[in-house]
Amino acid sequence: MNLKELRKSKGLSQEQASQICDVPLRTYKRIENNPIYLDSLKYKHCFDCIKSCSSKHKLIKNKDNIVVVGAGYVGLSIAVLLANNTNVTLVDINKEKVSLLNKKISPIKDKLIEKSLKEDKLNLTVDTPNNNYYKNADYVFLALPTDLDESTGLFNTNALDGVIKDIRSVNKGCVIIIKSTVGIGYTESFKDKNIIFCPEFLREGNALYDSMNPSRIIIGLTKLTPKIKHISAILTSNTLNSPSIIYMSPSEAESVKLFSNTYLAMRVSFFNEVDSYLLSKGLSSKKVIEGIGLDQRIGSHYNNPSFGYGGYCLPKDTEVLSNIIGGIHNSDLITSISKSNKSRKEYLAEEIISHVKSITQKDIKDIVISVYSYLSKSGSDNSRHAALIDVVNILKNKGINVIEYNGESIEFFYKKSDLILSNRFQDVPKELIDKVYTRDIFFSN
Repeated sequence: MNLKELRKSKGLSQEQASQICDVPLRTYKRIENNPIYLDSLKYKHCFDCIKSCSSKHKLIKNKDNIVVVGAGYVGLSIAVLLANNTNVTLVDINKEKVSLLNKKISPIKDKLIEKSLKEDKLNLTVDTPNNNYYKNADYVFLALPTDLDESTGLFNTNALDGVIKDIRSVNKGCVIIIKSTVGIGYTESFKDKNIIFCPEFLREGNALYDSMNPSRIIIGLTKLTPKIKHISAILTSNTLNSPSIIYMSPSEAESVKLFSNTYLAMRVSFFNEVDSYLLSKGLSSKKVIEGIGLDQRIGSHYNNPSFGYGGYCLPKDTEVLSNIIGGIHNSDLITSISKSNKSRKEYLAEEIISHVKSITQKDIKDIVISVYSYLSKSGSDNSRHAALIDVVNILKNKGINVIEYNGESIEFFYKKSDLILSNRFQDVPKELIDKVYTRDIFFSN
């Protein structure tokens, strides 16, 4: 008898079975219907749970009250993930976001989130912040933005500080889980054993997928209490894989987040510098980078050149870590990453001007360089942090006329553009490809 047959013999719906097994409904459906789970521990767990239950079992909901603060891609993915079998309240100060979510419309681009909001029976309430929500919460996840404070070179945690103060004014005992990126030592500064740091490692556009399939779950705490251990169980029960759970001090967990993002920025910068050199010598970047990547210690991932690293996280996290340790340990490697990224943009701006002049034979004042979109179809909603924007600003400062696509016909846009900039070929329609300038050397149709 397989899992489906066993469930039906007990007279249970899939929703009831998911609650008995303490797994999200979507997860249970995959375990029951997908043969790849037949020999998995999750399949055995579900089989044993249903086998031992009464045929008159009543649906049992997880009784925890969870509040998630911040409806960005981190907060929204957490809320949707947990709302399958837990009461979740998602709060955000942005009334437009709240309105969209109450209509089951995602304010961010993420296919799985969009699908889940429309199709899954989520135990999700969405509202603006209210202390009553905090008062009744068992766990509060904080997923608030922590922008770079230009005056200090560190994270601006004012929003985070304010929400923590509000929570503790009405609820002294709930566990606060910080998902926002913060400086090393921030969590411990509260001297509160029920405030922990649990970093996220999500990609924009794939946030819910990454939440369901985390590479690891890291929990920074000062004391492992039953309530904190329970949140580990809640997180892992909502995953499709079996992630490692690593407990460490809050400052160590904060270090993992910052050093991880800085390493990714460093890797992008490294392959961009390789590309810049080979481009200047008329050599094939694709062949050389393929040759480098075949060394298993290096690997052929995250190696496609670009205009530079951008987005919301990598630039600010790298800058903050550089400011934290640069003055203490004279870390030339860490502090040089941001400089390398800046140099890459300046080099490519000069290369673009040289390239467009050679193919058009026009003076700078007559050249029209276009940008179809700063966004990627992968789902990023942070266009204001795109590396390409910095390149465009450099070109404008050099007197180049740079225009953006404004919705006109593709044919007209093509005709008026001497060159079209795009971080990746896939980000523009095929009709524009032969005028696109990019460093996307590993594009494949």
